[in-house]
Amino acid sequence: MRLPKINKPINPRFSCGPTTKPSGWDLKKINNKYLGRYHRADDVKEFIQNQLNRIRKILKIPSNFKIFISPGSCTGAMEAVIWSFFGRREITCLIYDYWGMEWYNDLKKLNLKIDARISLDGSIPSLDKIPLQNDLLFVWTGTTIGISLNNLEFLNSKQEGLIVCDINSAAFIYDIPWKKIDISIFSWQKALGSESQHGIVVMSPKAIERLESRPIPKIFDFTKNNFLINTPSLLTISDLELCLDLYEKNGGLISSNEISMENKRVFDKWEENNNFVKYFVKEKKYQAITPVYMIFKQKISYEEIFKFLSFNEIAFDIRNYRKTMPGIRIWTGPTIKKNDLIALTNWLDWCFNNFE
Repeated sequence: MRLPKINKPINPRFSCGPTTKPSGWDLKKINNKYLGRYHRADDVKEFIQNQLNRIRKILKIPSNFKIFISPGSCTGAMEAVIWSFFGRREITCLIYDYWGMEWYNDLKKLNLKIDARISLDGSIPSLDKIPLQNDLLFVWTGTTIGISLNNLEFLNSKQEGLIVCDINSAAFIYDIPWKKIDISIFSWQKALGSESQHGIVVMSPKAIERLESRPIPKIFDFTKNNFLINTPSLLTISDLELCLDLYEKNGGLISSNEISMENKRVFDKWEENNNFVKYFVKEKKYQAITPVYMIFKQKISYEEIFKFLSFNEIAFDIRNYRKTMPGIRIWTGPTIKKNDLIALTNWLDWCFNNFE
């Protein structure tokens, strides 16, 4: 097939995680001083702690909150929290994407008492009358469906149970109201464009006070460790250092949020008169600013389109999450360039009109 004269995205990487690297990233810039070293050596521990201190400062995490590094990215971090904290109280689960469903299924395996509020049709379940004595678990931004609360105004300051939030696609994009959340879980592979592998758990004093020793696997046990849970990859820590440098250089939190919103507006404008796709989440206030998830409005040869875009290095990794309706899912975070998104929509228009 002869290709039309349409500008290609300079960077065709639109994956929702791991996301594309930030501007200025280069493998040669990674600090290799600590590679091959013992992770509990004093200078290596200081290097790791310095990165956590930077995260605390950049994200404005209160000084009396504790930060842990866990294995297994955000998934490992959440599993550690599930095993370490839940069970004492009933848990209200707000479920509006498939990661929320994943955490809910894990809780069920432990035979815990759950008040499940489930909606996977692109809407938010009821946020009213959450029992104050319950623990509360929810995802801030659901990357599988492109849905987001976008703020935590619904939370009750008198909640007696722990408030636990997966902020993986919100961290480094939103100004997180840390004092409203007792346990926050995220990784470095989203807004920062850093490597996956490790997760971060941030605990409030209320959560730390409730932490108790349990007969659970060592890598899940916060009481047996300080800031490190299991051996970290010093290569990924070094990559984190570089990505934090670039995050600050490129404008930090304010710039990150503005870029994400501007990128989302590219798709808002594109969708208005598009005959082929529409947002899965209908209410605009709950549409995530990153990622965008749109479903097809009519029958289309989407498998051929995805293969075509990938083969011609126009767009990698934009197909829908495996459990959702056929459509496109595109990361619109701060490491993505607006002009690349515009170029992508031009190519999508061409594909929609040329693939039967």
